[in-house]
Amino acid sequence: MKKWLGVIVGLCLLSACEDNDRSLLPWCGGPGQDMAAFVDPFIGTLGSGNAIPGALMPHGMVKLSPDTVVEAFSVDAYEYASDFIEGFSHTHLEGPGGGGNGYSHILFLPTTGELNLDPSSRPSHYNHLSEAAEPGYYAVSLSTYGVRAELTASAHGGMHRYGYPAQEPARVILDLGHSRGESRGGWLQIEDGLIRGMGEYNVHPLLDLLLSEPDNWTGQSRVYFHASFEPAFASFGTWTSTGVAQEGQASVTGSKIGAWVEFEPGTRQVLVRVGISFVDETQAELHHDQELADRSFEQIRRQAAAAWACFLGRVEIEGGSESERRSFATALYRSLFQPSDLTEAGGVFFSGADGQGQVFSGKDFRFFTDDWCAWDTYRTAHPLATLLAPERVEHVLASYLHLYEQGGWLPKCTWHATGYSRVMIGNHAVAIIADALSKGFGVPDGEKLWAAVNKASMEDNPEDAPDGLCGYANLGTPVDYRDLGYVSSECDPGQSVSMTLEYAYNDWTSAQIARILGREQDAQALEARSGNWRNHWDPDRGFMRPRYRSGNWVEPFDPADSSEGNDFCEANSWIYTWFVPHDVPGLIEAMGGPEAFVEKLDRFFAEGYFDVSNEPSFHVPFLYNLAGRAHQTQALVRQILKTDFSAQPDGLPGNDDAGATSAWYVLAAIGLYPLAPGDGRYQLTSPLFDRVVLHLHPSFYSGGTFVIEVEGQGPDNPYIQSAQLNDHALERSWISHEEIVAGGSLRLVLGPEPSAWPASN
Repeated sequence: MKKWLGVIVGLCLLSACEDNDRSLLPWCGGPGQDMAAFVDPFIGTLGSGNAIPGALMPHGMVKLSPDTVVEAFSVDAYEYASDFIEGFSHTHLEGPGGGGNGYSHILFLPTTGELNLDPSSRPSHYNHLSEAAEPGYYAVSLSTYGVRAELTASAHGGMHRYGYPAQEPARVILDLGHSRGESRGGWLQIEDGLIRGMGEYNVHPLLDLLLSEPDNWTGQSRVYFHASFEPAFASFGTWTSTGVAQEGQASVTGSKIGAWVEFEPGTRQVLVRVGISFVDETQAELHHDQELADRSFEQIRRQAAAAWACFLGRVEIEGGSESERRSFATALYRSLFQPSDLTEAGGVFFSGADGQGQVFSGKDFRFFTDDWCAWDTYRTAHPLATLLAPERVEHVLASYLHLYEQGGWLPKCTWHATGYSRVMIGNHAVAIIADALSKGFGVPDGEKLWAAVNKASMEDNPEDAPDGLCGYANLGTPVDYRDLGYVSSECDPGQSVSMTLEYAYNDWTSAQIARILGREQDAQALEARSGNWRNHWDPDRGFMRPRYRSGNWVEPFDPADSSEGNDFCEANSWIYTWFVPHDVPGLIEAMGGPEAFVEKLDRFFAEGYFDVSNEPSFHVPFLYNLAGRAHQTQALVRQILKTDFSAQPDGLPGNDDAGATSAWYVLAAIGLYPLAPGDGRYQLTSPLFDRVVLHLHPSFYSGGTFVIEVEGQGPDNPYIQSAQLNDHALERSWISHEEIVAGGSLRLVLGPEPSAWPASN
């Protein structure tokens, strides 16, 4: 470990660690294996993965990455199939879905030749053969301008290195109006060889229009920057929203504005250091000075690489194919992008849950946000963090309680913007909290926690959630659910059944929190209400089915209908019928027992309803474990890992969704899955690798390492024949979080045929 001590000190400076906050000091789990060498940041950049290939630190506020030319209203910043790069911006989401929303702010583009300010013709052609990327670094050749562009990043800043051809004017364009959302304003000032300013955006304009709030924007985001150039530029200019160039003009205000700088003839290399802040320009300058100034590009690149080595080294793997190792390492890498640590130098942070936004300081936690959206990440990314990044868990919980205290509600999806995002359904901050508490993590204020959870369960904001849109605009639990025991089709014909099923699970997770906090009466009441999933179960049809407030079933009904307005969120009844993760035995009974349950599961997969690209399907392959057919989980998960994922640019089967899909791959590949976050258990399946070592953070767990060893690994051997936990026979298809973090070993023997394992569940 001695060789890492200097790196750790440097990393702490880059990430603004406080001396008294030992839990967030970078900890290097297993530097013996260079997991970062397997990472391929281009996996997931082609198709619907929407992954970003650029430079960032683990959970870094700045994610400096290329933006390509994409179709109008696209949410993805970088699309591998695009032939043109618009430039390099400093804020990004990892793998988002939807459209007409997102970040991609403070964009720089190096150019040569005649000045071109037209965003439609300014982008540069590029070739993938010229691209290179690794954790903390990205490079590409912009063939239109003959420029080699390289990027690296600190926690709150980005460094660009541009190499220009000889005999060409070297220029850098800054586009302050560029956004995957909408530019709403801003200002910039050029003086003393620097450019500083602020861009104002709405990161979700559709939601802003939907809510029609007169006194504030929902989705307002301000990004401040402080940029220096080496060498100094020789001339400059700005432009306005009309696109009119103003050579020599040093300042400009408004939306869709920008600037350019040019360098002395013969300039071959330019370094651009950009400090970013969500607080103010002074903070942006501070980040520039503390993290980037007087440091070389290579120094910042090495520090970023060392940070990733520390985090990725928490898992070691042996065996598997080269492509499987690349897929695994890259998925692990992407699971550490979000939520983002938005705490800035001096411990200050911006938070917007009150609809206006405030700057906070003096808090005893770091502010984690950009978990866009909890509906995605509570299933996989957050449970994975309890194993591999436990130092962030209690800070995330404290961040949720801060948002409740500031704005009055737990967040559905956190973001850097004002108001609440309202994206997706359910109260899954509650699920994330329950999962953490069930695994021994704590919160500093149990009374405040219960007030927040209880409000989410018992209240709503009906003034913002009218009939027909209650799932798109609400913040708590709809009146329908509380009064009727289900969400009616009148309340939200686009997702009512899904809402009921998610709220029923939320009730169960709220009950776990209540019990941990010693509120047994509340726990029993919420557990009883978690049975509301039965109000959508139609025993005659054998599916979850929408119904009206009258109690009548909605007609016509087709369980395979995936059209808009089908009462299911991003799915259909075939998919959501399985979403009762907290009461699978009850669902098995409702379907007629284990045999009928398995028969219906078999149909689900055989007829092609399973969709690993979308979260409602994530848990379904593991349901066989609870029906006495664990071998089917083992074969099916192995097949999904090998056929639906790859180490190619199109290797993610759907939106990465803040690392949710990547985290699914990581968990499944090591043979673990949290079927019902909040119960402290992981379902078992056969791993892809011969040996997996989980290095457990010593500040949180005393176990040292947990080793998963596999005998008989092979492409035709997916079936577990026997299992031993710490040299004792394990005759169940799950393992507890407590057993893992206590350290030790899990030994699995695999074979080509199903076995009688496990003897019980």
